[in-house]
Amino acid sequence: MTSNASRTLLGALTGVMFWPLGLGAGQGPVDALLGKADAVVVADVQPGNSTSLALTVVRPVKGNPTAGATLSISKAASPCLSDGLGAQHGIWFLTSSGTQWALLPSHPSTFHSSCGIPLPAASSASSVQLGVQPSTASDYLAAELLAGLRSYSGPSQLSSLTSELLGINDSGLITGIYQALHSSSDPELRFIGVTGLLGSSDNSSALAEVAGNLALVQTLSAKFFLVSAICGVTNPDPAAVRSVGQIASSQDVQLQRCAAMALMYIHTPAALPFLAQLLGSSDAATREEAIRGLSRFVDNLPPATQGNMINGVGLTPQGPAPYRTADTAKYSLSTTALSRAPFPEAVYLQFWTTWWATMKDKLATGAQ
Repeated sequence: MTSNASRTLLGALTGVMFWPLGLGAGQGPVDALLGKADAVVVADVQPGNSTSLALTVVRPVKGNPTAGATLSISKAASPCLSDGLGAQHGIWFLTSSGTQWALLPSHPSTFHSSCGIPLPAASSASSVQLGVQPSTASDYLAAELLAGLRSYSGPSQLSSLTSELLGINDSGLITGIYQALHSSSDPELRFIGVTGLLGSSDNSSALAEVAGNLALVQTLSAKFFLVSAICGVTNPDPAAVRSVGQIASSQDVQLQRCAAMALMYIHTPAALPFLAQLLGSSDAATREEAIRGLSRFVDNLPPATQGNMINGVGLTPQGPAPYRTADTAKYSLSTTALSRAPFPEAVYLQFWTTWWATMKDKLATGAQ
């Protein structure tokens, strides 16, 4: 797993917040890798020797190599080869190394450093019909990944291709690609499309689709990426919050935990009933997110965005805090993890359960 998805789910598991970049939110990790590469090709691995291997180019994605060319790859200059090729036919990121080429790792993260993105032998970007022609290297790479996904051969290949696609933000085709995947009859591809669309600011319909298909979502091979995207949802629209609340009712602990994390950082009045309900979760991490979400509301911290959490504004009250009292301050976890809090969990759960029972009618009008 890589990049946005890995970091966000890691945040849900460790209590550290990581943000997916989202559609149109700047350069993604695969965009950055593409920028470092002198060339990117779809190619086949040929037998080599102790110091080099060869790639036969099927078609170029970026740079000067031409179809049919054979490229000599230096093994010594390609550290990712120590973890294996990753593919015999696939996408390769190359840098120039004197008279030879070197391979860059295809997974730009600390989780994997393998070379190459495996492609199905039958995939061809020329078959991708999006209504817009690719014009940049990111466009061409995204089209290759879409073609690969449409003919993936198994869960491992599906995961690798999805991981790379979700790391692209610079392509002008990316929204259309997610929409194309969303229209697939294959549930795996359909929800990879939904996963991508969750990165947009207007993701209410994508969230509603997840909420309405929880049983199916739990069976997906690519569930990891969808769950991770839910962790990073910050849409405060009441309809979106209701869908996240429904997702939080899932018996799947990963779905529940990431939905709780989203509700904790949104913490608008519409989120409060769901946060209060999650105080009774069987999962300890989910219960902590619920306590923190209620605390953040009472302390009047702003709903989180990628920007205000990075610059610290998200940890500063946005004005008067009319619901804050000496008692709520005593039991607030708005900026403190439970592991560093002065009281055991049961004390916080009892306090916030009682607080909600006392306040819910007064706050109900704001939760519509």
